[in-house]
Amino acid sequence: MQLRIYRCRICGEVYLGYEAPGNCPFCGAHVEFLEPPETYPADINDVQLTETERADLESSIELETSNCRFYLGMALRKDNDVLSATYKRLAKVEAEHCELFCTLARVDEPADLMTPGETTGSWASDIEESLVRENRAAGLYATFAGRATNDRLREVWEAIAAVETDHITLDELAKTYV
Repeated sequence: MQLRIYRCRICGEVYLGYEAPGNCPFCGAHVEFLEPPETYPADINDVQLTETERADLESSIELETSNCRFYLGMALRKDNDVLSATYKRLAKVEAEHCELFCTLARVDEPADLMTPGETTGSWASDIEESLVRENRAAGLYATFAGRATNDRLREVWEAIAAVETDHITLDELAKTYV
């Protein structure tokens, strides 16, 4: 077997491995978005934005920042190593989404992106809150994709909506560890 390089068409990160993972280990995009690095266009994120698309990107940045901070807060708990590690990883995925949306909007990442936020106080209620957040994100991104006039933005929002749907499945699984 030969080591290979894969590049995620959604977040642009590079993965090294003998075969493509089932999804991007950075942003969670599904395997169909992993491609040879030489096919990744250098100008992929140079997009012209409508006012609506800019507003939708700003909403996406706010949502991902809030979710990242919430998950970092969950990750601080010391009473369940599996769930702490799971939501720490989920926070990193949400931070990757935020970074991508900032790149597309041509704005700096929020200064407080990696600052742990408030949680509800228990694993069960935090997971329920996560389900609300992930359902909201999946729905919003599907809406944003549906009204996007730019193919790149549509591709990104559709891919991230699918990832957020995966997070709903993760939350359901996480309930078994409470």
